[in-house]
Formats: sequence, C-alpha cells, structure tokens
Amino acid sequence: MDTLKKAGAMLAHLDLFHQMLDLRGLLQLAAHMEERGDRVTLISGESITLIGAEMLSDAGITTGKGARIEAATAYRVLQGLKGHDAPEYAVTREELGALNARAVAELEGGDALRAFADTLTRIGAGGTAPAAASASPVPTPAAEAPAERPGRSRRAAESGETSEQPAA
Repeated sequence: MDTLKKAGAMLAHLDLFHQMLDLRGLLQLAAHMEERGDRVTLISGESITLIGAEMLSDAGITTGKGARIEAATAYRVLQGLKGHDAPEYAVTREELGALNARAVAELEGGDALRAFADTLTRIGAGGTAPAAASASPVPTPAAEAPAERPGRSRRAAESGETSEQPAA
C-alpha cells in the first residue's frame, strides 16, 4: 500500500511528465532526421514532412529505434516553443535541438520541477527512497528517465552526469 500512495503522489506531476515526453519526441525526430540525412522538416497539425535525400510525408513518423512521433503532438509542442501560430513550421535538426535545450532550461528553473523535487523528498522521507532520488535534491529531466535515453549509459546517469538535453 505504501508504494501505491507514493505512486498517487506522482499524479500531481503528470503535466510535467507529459511535457518531458513531448520534448523527448522532438529530440527523437531530430535524431531520426540525422540518421536519414534530412536537413529540414515541415510540421503541420496533420503531417510531418522530412526533406533530405528523399522526401517522406506522413501523419506520424516511426524512427529506426521504434519511437513514434505524431504530427499533431509535434505541431502543438513547436507552436508552444516558437511562440506563434502558423499553418506549419519548418525546422532544422539544429533548431529542434536548440528549442529543446531552451525548453529544458525553462523546466529546470520552473516551479513544476521544484514541486516534483519536493514530492520526491516527501515520499522518500519514509526511509524507502531510492539512493539516486535522495542523493539529488533537485532532479533534472535527464536524471528522471536514464533508461530511455538511447545515447546515454545507465552508469553515466547514476554518476550524476547531466547534459543540456532533456530525457530523450
């Protein structure tokens, strides 16, 4: 029952988790573009068009690693990151990375992550907190899901190394 209560405490942070998941999707899209050799992608609410050696357009893109990026989600996230409405957004891999890095910096300095850290501290007070959670007073998005970062080893995450990119 104690585990269920701790899991319930995390419900207040679902928006943070969804935001991190959406940002990770953009990083996965940038990595997929790099794998394919694409330079630009056009993203609308209905489709993602990758432009490079060959052009691919679909309502969603599945990366070589099996991650699925839906056009509607990518469009919504870009709309928020770019701060203006447009029928579609054209972005390069580098711009996706820069937008993502800015969003991570905003997350790291925001109230949502501080509230999450407070929750981790509160539920860890019973003496059953994992060592990683109690060792870091303010967890970063990169430290939250190290197993989901394709280019980062678990050992690097446990040693406390961080990067400028969110959990990808």
